[in-house]
Amino acid sequence: MENTFCKKEGIDYIQNFYRFTLFDKKKMMYLITLDDGNFLFINQSIFKQIKRGKIIDEKTYNDLLLKGILITPQNISKVISQTKNKYSFLTHGTSLHIVIPTFRCNQGCSYCFASPKAIDDIENGNDLDEKTSKKIIEFILNSPSKSITIEFTGGEAMANYEQIKVMALHAKQLNKTKQKKLTLTIITNLTMVNDEMIDWLIDHDISICTSLDGPEHVHDKNRYIQIKSGKQIGTHKTVTTWINKINEKYKQRGLNEQIGSLPTITKYSLPYYKEILDEHFKYNLDTVDIRTLTSVGKANEEDDITYSTKEFTQFYVNCINYIEELEKKSGKKYFERLKELYHTKIIKNMPGYHADFESPCGATTGQITYHSDGKIYTCHEGLGREEFQVGDVFKDKWEDLFQKPQTQKAILNSMIEQNVKCDRCAYKPYCGTCMVENFYHFDKFNFYPTKTQRHHITIMQSNDIFGKIYNKLNLK
Repeated sequence: MENTFCKKEGIDYIQNFYRFTLFDKKKMMYLITLDDGNFLFINQSIFKQIKRGKIIDEKTYNDLLLKGILITPQNISKVISQTKNKYSFLTHGTSLHIVIPTFRCNQGCSYCFASPKAIDDIENGNDLDEKTSKKIIEFILNSPSKSITIEFTGGEAMANYEQIKVMALHAKQLNKTKQKKLTLTIITNLTMVNDEMIDWLIDHDISICTSLDGPEHVHDKNRYIQIKSGKQIGTHKTVTTWINKINEKYKQRGLNEQIGSLPTITKYSLPYYKEILDEHFKYNLDTVDIRTLTSVGKANEEDDITYSTKEFTQFYVNCINYIEELEKKSGKKYFERLKELYHTKIIKNMPGYHADFESPCGATTGQITYHSDGKIYTCHEGLGREEFQVGDVFKDKWEDLFQKPQTQKAILNSMIEQNVKCDRCAYKPYCGTCMVENFYHFDKFNFYPTKTQRHHITIMQSNDIFGKIYNKLNLK
């Protein structure tokens, strides 16, 4: 993995910094990867030539030059351009802005990482007021990013519906001058809505996303209304009723849209992969995001909902196999978001623009969260923790955020580049980490990559994709 000055028939070149793994022990075939995302499968003979810094034949030289494993004056601009493209997510400015209209919630979901306040706790500053709402919107639209997504979440965002209306209208009014590509969206559990609210959201082009964890017995095990008596009231019937109604409202308006939905997987969910997918597709939700628990808050504390990496990996493989089975039967295409993300990163060699799977992660650089009191945090997962507070809309200007040591610390701690073990991994160009999860899991910012979910997800996805590529090449 050294940068070596070499010579071939009078031509000066430099070996680019590369990582490698022995991909096929039987055939002694190696996978080489570069920081710009390029990769190449090579046999042991070529691998030894690269290690020695002496390339023997013209074809090998040209192949390595094409991939940027060797650098000359003729291809260096291409290598620089591809590296710039790989990290282009850092040059666009912060585009995702998560706003907490209220920190109150009527549910007691088993895996909630936000630790919201009770739905009737109105007196303790848990709700945005109009002054703070408008100040947050003004702060957001000062971001240098040309594309801005404002996501209202919580708590249960619709518990402060009036301020959602204030912020949405204020954002659209200000954007007449700012001229951003503005997207508004809301995450809601759909248990506090009515037709008037939904109609207003749709009429004002605010996309709607909810959570559907599977059939009734799975969903209600995870997501329920917690009342003072201790009784838990399942929400599946309410949620699915509204999913149908909202999709029908889109259809009536002639809009080519549908409500979004995210399932979260707990230990109880694992045996029901078919039922979870069937339930999702039953409501014409053609894109599914099979995601692990966010190991923050309850999900970091409750043993009865957590699972091992091995257990989740098997669940994920079962899901993908079942999706492929459904596609063969129906001829219909379904999209699993995580699989598509890694295809983009590896096969298309493009950034995934997914804050949770980049390095550095999107904390502050890609997303920011605004609490109901106007304080600013690196991300939704870091909400309410002093370690992740980077500002205040009443005290700071946009440009102040990135001058602060706590912001710089957050960015540095979300980079796998500073971890020695990561830097030796061939799959490093396609991986990422979550510093908040690391902090909760290890009780410090330093992390052990092999003990993180992101590491194992990347290994699983990369082995699958590279394995399929390798098999098609039929190398000798």
